[in-house]
Amino acid sequence: MSAAGGLRGGFRGWATVRRLPLALGLALLLWILGAATGSLLNGPSEALLDQVGLGLAVGPGPWWSIFTSAFFASSLLDYLACTAAILVGVGIAERVMGPWVALAAFVAGSALSALVLVALVAFGTDASDQWLSFLGGEYVVGAYGGAAAALGCSTAALDALWRRRLRTWLLAATLMFALFVGVAQTLQALAGAVMGILAGWAVQSLMLRRRAGSLHSSTLRETRFLVGTVVGVFAVGPLLTQLTGTWEIGPLSVVSDVMLQASPDADEVKEACNNDTNCVTLQGIVGVQSFGAAILTLIPVLLLLVCAEGLRRGRRLAYRLTLVIQAYLAAVTVLSIVQYVTDPDVALGDDDFGYLLLYAVPAVLAPVIIVALLLANRHKFRVESSDAGYRVLGRTSLILAVAAIVLYVAFWFVEGNPGRSTLWDLAGQLTHILVPFPVPFVVALPQGLLSTVVYGLGGDIIWLCILVLVLNNFRRFRMLATDPAADLGHTRELLHDGGGTLSWMALWDNNQYWFTPDRKAGVAYQVHNGVALTVAGPFGAEEHHAEAATGFLKHCAGLGLTPCFYSATAALDGPLLPRGFRKLEVAEETLLNVQAMTFKGKEWQNVRTALNRAGKLSIKDHWYPYQGMPPGVRAQLAEISEEWVADKALPEMGFTLGGLNELKDPEVLCCVALDDEGLVHGVTSWLPVFRNGVISGWTLDFMRRRTTGFKGVMEFLIASAVTHFKEDVPRISLSGSPLANAGADTVEGDRSSLDRVLALLGNALEPMYGFKSLAAFKSRFQPEHRTLYMYYQDPLALPSIGIAVGSAYLPGLSPAQSAGLLRQMVAREPAA
Repeated sequence: MSAAGGLRGGFRGWATVRRLPLALGLALLLWILGAATGSLLNGPSEALLDQVGLGLAVGPGPWWSIFTSAFFASSLLDYLACTAAILVGVGIAERVMGPWVALAAFVAGSALSALVLVALVAFGTDASDQWLSFLGGEYVVGAYGGAAAALGCSTAALDALWRRRLRTWLLAATLMFALFVGVAQTLQALAGAVMGILAGWAVQSLMLRRRAGSLHSSTLRETRFLVGTVVGVFAVGPLLTQLTGTWEIGPLSVVSDVMLQASPDADEVKEACNNDTNCVTLQGIVGVQSFGAAILTLIPVLLLLVCAEGLRRGRRLAYRLTLVIQAYLAAVTVLSIVQYVTDPDVALGDDDFGYLLLYAVPAVLAPVIIVALLLANRHKFRVESSDAGYRVLGRTSLILAVAAIVLYVAFWFVEGNPGRSTLWDLAGQLTHILVPFPVPFVVALPQGLLSTVVYGLGGDIIWLCILVLVLNNFRRFRMLATDPAADLGHTRELLHDGGGTLSWMALWDNNQYWFTPDRKAGVAYQVHNGVALTVAGPFGAEEHHAEAATGFLKHCAGLGLTPCFYSATAALDGPLLPRGFRKLEVAEETLLNVQAMTFKGKEWQNVRTALNRAGKLSIKDHWYPYQGMPPGVRAQLAEISEEWVADKALPEMGFTLGGLNELKDPEVLCCVALDDEGLVHGVTSWLPVFRNGVISGWTLDFMRRRTTGFKGVMEFLIASAVTHFKEDVPRISLSGSPLANAGADTVEGDRSSLDRVLALLGNALEPMYGFKSLAAFKSRFQPEHRTLYMYYQDPLALPSIGIAVGSAYLPGLSPAQSAGLLRQMVAREPAA
């Protein structure tokens, strides 16, 4: 590392300490006390716990233990976990509320959550509760209650979007740990989270005099987010119980037994293999004790997490899959309980019935509650994939399943398994391959190399492929336009009523359309990576633009899309900013006041030189639509365009950059620089801008010049446009230069992640497309500048939006071109 790099790293580290002195100080105090008392490896000694720990089974302990218990941990792993909880919970609270309020929230939260925990244990002991009477030990230490309380309290100072989101995540995480792990620290964290959120709500309502507010989006999005969070918690919880080993005692800890495939121990494998050494070895390498078996354990978790993401997007496929999975889990749990209760070898006592009520009933109720939640909100999940997407998913899944069945049955017979197993065993083994969840009956293990390989890895291959297909299915939509030709025609009609300088681009290919209920305004957009990326702002009569913008947000919410208005003017501040949107500058539009331009003065020397040179070379400007051009001129335009594209390592760009196809619109005007011999030196195209049925301006789009043409042909063409349009419209637009100023004029520390992505993309494309040089060229005409913005609502969607912008401008990139673009984006210096 260079000295400068090391110095910058040191400054950043010191800046972090200055921003989070309280969180870092509390974490340091935790470790200093642990080291001083020899508690880092195995926790405090019994004598020390009697003084600083919160007593559960031996009485509550001294009064100060409700404070001191937060500054110790039970093991090295617990010290690491407490440190993470402090840095996250107290760190966020410190940044939001300040160090003193955050410290008060941490200390008060630690004490109050400790009192709640003692009260719960006392209640459980009096009621002889199997869970609350013993929560994993005699003493409790840990900073979880205080950290959760500080984080919950800090949400009061956040804006509506992050306040609701952080509260949901905090409650979901602490509730998951409490129900699935269930030790005392998890209950204390849940109590701290609840009290912190309540305290934050009280501060927000009584002191800050602010209402709870909303996300400023439809309840549809909120409901989907909540249901997806519930399903996600239920997915991760069983995995927690397996990772925590024998610690888990929560009411839902047994769910992992019916949801996750359990790997048999060595004795069980030997018994299933009849002590055959070769069989035992195979099971350890490619069978039920192999890496493939560990992957199969994760499949149900991944499947439910994919479903949770689909539910957040409102996907019907995710809704159906979740219903089937939860119904299956409930049925298997009930069947397992019935088998246990009716087993003649099992004699149930009072304690057994208590454990059944504590663990079996919640294990059944959890999936039943999720099913009921889904059914009650079934109308919220109506977003369907395309028919082609469903066909690909169904066909591929069927092919994988049939191939696995055929191969396994063939190997099973060839390797002599019929002599050791029955056909019923074969059916059970096929169930193990095709169903990622445990089956409620004993399955014999196969013997033989090939059958064991398919048995151990077949389910992994099938379900990982299905997961990828399901995720890909979430990216597809049924045709959003019932009649694309009619929508295109209506869009053209509305564009004559009004729109911005870039609105005519709505008629280009790859666009979808949404119209207000009265069809007096609309929005053109493209869907990429789950983002609805608009082509500029709304079009139609200007008085309907605000209604169209807010209506489009509801349309996106219904489809589970992330709305993003791209290359829009500040006119959208009114309808969007009050709804929690932020804006980012993406381009500077150059506007020319043609009626005031005379090309006199020193600053116009380059333009006058181009006009004079064109006159000497007998080059004139010819104006006509593409269809009105002589065939020879059209042929030369195609030749010039192909020559320009051939010089680029990447394909021709789209979205807000037109090509040769966009010239063919009959209402688009072209200006061609022709000499006396009919040679085309350059061409520009101009898009009309309408207001109330009358052309009010023109926008420059297509610009191409012959490489052997005269040097100032573009200055000549734009100067000709100024003269041509001067009598008809007050001003014309030279359009914006996309990505030319991404990342410019921003302080490094204040730049958003998307701004950095756009800057990288712009720098990578600059050597090939010259956006910055194009912007510099336009500045020669002394234009007025108008900023074009990108409006977005959710900061967590910025990576998806960045990918969507790249996909819109460069659709259909080949893998090689994508790799080259990525290399250019991460390069320190742009290629020459």
